[in-house]
Amino acid sequence: MKDLPDFNFLQDSFIIQANSLLKLPEEAIKAFIESYKVIRSNQSLCRLLWCNHLSLFNSEISVNEERQQVKEKLELPSPEQAIGILAGMYPAVLLLSGFDRLMRFYRRKSICEKVITDTLNDINIWMKDYYNKHGVWGLGEFWWLFNHFSGKLFRLDRLQFIHKQFNGNLVVFRNVTTDKVVALSGAGIRYRADGQVDGTNGIYDSEGGWTSKLIITENSIKGNPISPFAFAKPDFIELDTQQWVQVLSEGSPVLEVHIPAGEKLSHEDCGESFKISEKFFNKYFPELPFDGYECSSWLLDSQLQKILPPSSNIVKFQREFYLYPIQASDFQTFERVFGSKPDNIKFLKAESSLQKAILDYINEGNHMRQTAMFLLKDELKHWGEACYQTRS
Repeated sequence: MKDLPDFNFLQDSFIIQANSLLKLPEEAIKAFIESYKVIRSNQSLCRLLWCNHLSLFNSEISVNEERQQVKEKLELPSPEQAIGILAGMYPAVLLLSGFDRLMRFYRRKSICEKVITDTLNDINIWMKDYYNKHGVWGLGEFWWLFNHFSGKLFRLDRLQFIHKQFNGNLVVFRNVTTDKVVALSGAGIRYRADGQVDGTNGIYDSEGGWTSKLIITENSIKGNPISPFAFAKPDFIELDTQQWVQVLSEGSPVLEVHIPAGEKLSHEDCGESFKISEKFFNKYFPELPFDGYECSSWLLDSQLQKILPPSSNIVKFQREFYLYPIQASDFQTFERVFGSKPDNIKFLKAESSLQKAILDYINEGNHMRQTAMFLLKDELKHWGEACYQTRS
């Protein structure tokens, strides 16, 4: 095509070779090949794809660079161009155009093939999710998977990890004598009487609500404690700076944890993933230190400890962390457990013990919610002891 480069990533052989690592089903590969054919036959689509490719993947991956602010640069095909297979496949084609760049990054770092295939398996998960929802192949999670193609995210056995800055609005202290950990709320946060952030689940508390304070001086730290079971307390406590040292706060370097779908949340496997992550980042990215881990998920809703047995993998998983409240809703719970949230949940049918437990709890007038956690790196050695929640 005149004045355009050869599109290696629009050749049938490209996706067939890449699939040795992607492990996509045959029907998905056929969808790629059909999409390539449509794009190659349309010069305006070729130009659009090339411009988007350059915007996203023009430079080599560098772990020291700031996360690229590229969302505003992406332009999708017009409705006329996106008719048919391109409606969902164009984002998949664009994402895979960065495959060779990603492979060069992995080779420079000498990262093993297992990490590559495990990390890229998310493409398989999300393309199948798109197919299950729409009946055709495509990709609806482009920006999530862009993390994978930017060398930011790695799947290490059961869990995924991204190096980033801690964004929890709290400050964490450790006692130098007892090693006890206490989290204090950031200042100016409005909480309900139940200790949840005001506005969680769209519920506000104008009468019983209260606003947090945090005062740090040379000699003392005064503030409102956060229970490791994910609720704030209106009590105002004081810590002696000679006995308590700050170990985590907003902006601290951490590994953000993500939990890919498709497998059981084995307590043992998750513990192993955390241990592998420490070794992995120390070996391949020593220039990226971190103080701990953070995550937000419906799986961390402490209410699940009330309605599921102690032997539940979900309960055992969240017991390892210091949970804290965030302003969130039950959307993720319904999406991940039931597939979506209907206008009237009375029409939902429970087909698993988890679904039944959640529906029963909601029908009693309760609300599920997304919750966040942190785990200090130094506490990895205590995996299996539920150290935060048993010391509270």
